[in-house]
Amino acid sequence: MARRELSSIALIVLGLLDQGPLHPYEILRIMRKHRDDLRVPVSVGSIYHAVERLEREGYVVPLATAREGARPERTTYEITDAGRDEHRRRTRELLRTVQPEYPAFDVGLGQADALEADEVVALLRERLDTVRDEHAAYDAALGSIVARGVPRRHLLDALYELEQRATQIAWIERTVAEIESGELDWTTPHFPTHGLDAHTHDDTTSSPEKDLV
Repeated sequence: MARRELSSIALIVLGLLDQGPLHPYEILRIMRKHRDDLRVPVSVGSIYHAVERLEREGYVVPLATAREGARPERTTYEITDAGRDEHRRRTRELLRTVQPEYPAFDVGLGQADALEADEVVALLRERLDTVRDEHAAYDAALGSIVARGVPRRHLLDALYELEQRATQIAWIERTVAEIESGELDWTTPHFPTHGLDAHTHDDTTSSPEKDLV
């Protein structure tokens, strides 16, 4: 049977437990503080689901259950040796392997020629304002964290996210300018991409050229 890989949120949970025992509400607080909600859906339910699966797999075990005042009982979990090994194995795989991520923005760009050029420019400018605000907030937060002495190696994911936003800003600015100047033509009729290779290819082998159409 093929290995069922850990979800991204389960991997993050394992990484936090590798630093010390926690209960799910502590995990939720830390993940929100670290802004992991920008990468994975973070909620009480998603964290409890991840912890339950990690426990079934033998990657974490309950350490203690306690109650504070009128609050419900909370179980603290700790990572096992198997969980620590799995955390490192999956991390290595994610670092080395290029995997499809299916970003929604790409889909929108692929369908943008159905809209008028002026509308596309307006929509991209609206997105640009949002991404610029996010980039500025990220940059300020990272600067504050680095100033407190946190080693940059602990911030690689956030630094990568910051760089991605900078790249997106530059690309949108350039694309908007090209549409407005006419360098990026928006006047020719729709180009029919369906059926282009219906009579020239009879194999099912994928190639970059075929995948683009």
